[in-house]
Amino acid sequence: MADLVVLAVALLAGVLALPVRAADAYPTRPVRMLIPYPPGGGLDLPGRSVGQKFSEATGQQMVVDNRGGAGGLIASNLVAKSAPDGYTLLLASNGQISIAPSLYDKLPYDPLVDLIPITHFVDTPMVLFVNASYPVKTVSDLISMAKAKPRQIGIAQSGVGGVSHLAQELFRQRAGIDVLGVPYKGAGAALSDVAGGTVPFIFTTVSTARGLLDAGRVRALAVAARTRTASLPTVPTFEELGLAGVIGNLWIGMMAPRGTPERIVTKLHQEFSKALAAPDVKERLATQSAEIVASGPREFGQMIRKDAELWRGVIKTGNIRLE
Repeated sequence: MADLVVLAVALLAGVLALPVRAADAYPTRPVRMLIPYPPGGGLDLPGRSVGQKFSEATGQQMVVDNRGGAGGLIASNLVAKSAPDGYTLLLASNGQISIAPSLYDKLPYDPLVDLIPITHFVDTPMVLFVNASYPVKTVSDLISMAKAKPRQIGIAQSGVGGVSHLAQELFRQRAGIDVLGVPYKGAGAALSDVAGGTVPFIFTTVSTARGLLDAGRVRALAVAARTRTASLPTVPTFEELGLAGVIGNLWIGMMAPRGTPERIVTKLHQEFSKALAAPDVKERLATQSAEIVASGPREFGQMIRKDAELWRGVIKTGNIRLE
């Protein structure tokens, strides 16, 4: 009789342990990571680098699915409405999460509610570049010229409502100047015109401007970050120059549908953090002038809320809207 009781207890314990073992085994099949832009964009390198390490560590492939369109909203909406089981993730950036709610009148999802943060991968600061031959040596020179010639100083915009455009608008508001925004469909065409002298200024990332910078065709005037960037150690921040709050980072991080179990979020963050700490991943990301953050869900969520608040104010003051 005693043996039967022991056997029954053992069987019951085994049954009760099954869900825990299943959770611990995550992932048991491939995980899909949606990147909300076409292949070759700025999110591809961090996403694919981390995804490769995740696959190596877990034995399950992280499938990269580039779903461009509507400024990244198509992919974001798809993930927001996916099953919260850890098998469909979004490699997100400011555009879809912290900017979109203030930029669009209607969204098919609530970025700040329907998606939850997992890991903040990297920050890439915006930098103010000027045509190398333009007679402006400092940010102070630019402000003085813009005040003397309202709406006559052109700044290229590589996409309305993007971080580049909004960083420019933030600078304009904090400096109290009125410049002429010149819209372009992408950073390549915009930078080409800046290098050629058609438009003198642009806010963009170091990696985007690196070729023209190294060729001496553009100069960096200031970095829109709290601290100087390692890729431009001699270039001051706007705050160093007396313009507090001119901070415009392109952030990239992984998010999941609301309701994803905490144990899965924790597992994902652990794997992503290990991947970001790998020397070869660090080396690859350095080529993009991306600064690794690797913070977890709590800190990432706090950053997103602050970022959303910043851009909400900039967009409202600048009366910037997209349909």
